[in-house]
Amino acid sequence: MPVSSTATVLRRAALAGSVTGLPAAIVHARGEGLDGTLLPPVTFLLTVVLATVGARLAGLPRWGVAGPAGGAVTWLLIAALAVLVPTPEPELIGPLPVLVVPVYVAGGAAGFALAAWSSRSPVRWWAVVLAVVVPLGSWGAARHKPQLLAWLEVRGIETSGVPLIAPEIEGYELVHVDVDAAGDPEPSTWLEYWRKATPKRGFSQIQVTVWPAAAGAPRDSCLAVTEDFGVPLRCKQLAGDRWVRTGEGSSWVTLFASTGEALVMLNASGVTEGDLVAVLPTFRPVTAEELAAIA
Repeated sequence: MPVSSTATVLRRAALAGSVTGLPAAIVHARGEGLDGTLLPPVTFLLTVVLATVGARLAGLPRWGVAGPAGGAVTWLLIAALAVLVPTPEPELIGPLPVLVVPVYVAGGAAGFALAAWSSRSPVRWWAVVLAVVVPLGSWGAARHKPQLLAWLEVRGIETSGVPLIAPEIEGYELVHVDVDAAGDPEPSTWLEYWRKATPKRGFSQIQVTVWPAAAGAPRDSCLAVTEDFGVPLRCKQLAGDRWVRTGEGSSWVTLFASTGEALVMLNASGVTEGDLVAVLPTFRPVTAEELAAIA
């Protein structure tokens, strides 16, 4: 049936795109066991074929162009959303991850509507982009997803506002990095160092938190918490505006100090105040790439 209203075309296109995305979502969820290089072409071809059939059944104008173009744009949007939206592990919620269907349906509706709207005008250069460049660009983005995510993580650390410093603690290995760019009141970096157990000594860990200097003074930070799970805490000053917090009957020791343009907190169990103080001179500048490689 001929369609003349642009609003009607867009509604029908969005509906066709939504229906098109559902089978592709099921194939994606059920096909996780396929070869990683095989699944993207399968879902792409299925999306384009279903999009063409859907455009024909929906009576869209120029369905022979709108269908493949809509399928290509749909696949691009799905690939982009799949990168941005974390999908839960299948074993946690069953064989069909709950976020797969919304991603495919949203991508189908938006991609199809865009292609249908474009088809209302004479074919121009953007038609080539929709039909050729979009699938190739999506395929390339999918192949380089790990590199893209790594780049985004590095950029996030670089722009977090946290001083990029870390200590080199003799005998300990940095095993975890967590950057809180939206920290309250200031962003922070949390680093965890481990020392493996040996026949002569037990396992040990030192936790390091780095804030911008504007987060506060060592004294105020130490005194900010006076009770921890019912255990009375005590702060005492060391030389050089360094403050140590200990708890009655607790083996945990927490050191607050300023170093350069940063406020740092070192937290550990089974170590002495002197052990933590000795870590302060080892702080050095680090790059966002170094932190992202461990995060």
